[in-house]
Amino acid sequence: MESHYDGEQQFRLPVRHDQDGTLVVPADYVTALLRGIAATWQERAVGGVPGMDPATITGLGTVLEYLADQLDVQCIARADSQN
Repeated sequence: MESHYDGEQQFRLPVRHDQDGTLVVPADYVTALLRGIAATWQERAVGGVPGMDPATITGLGTVLEYLADQLDVQCIARADSQN
């Protein structure tokens, strides 16, 4: 998957409207965002940021990775059911 991170601490997130006017974001961008945040937190946990408990930050990163994985699974299941 292509990275949506531009290397300057900015994340490009395409937001569109569907037919009903609801805002939507492509799932691959959401999962990349979740994984990017998790990676940043885990790097900081390993680096020892003052005031941050490494075990807690690592745990939070793990939860974000899990959420990204679950979203991928749901999208794959939906795509499979439509074929």
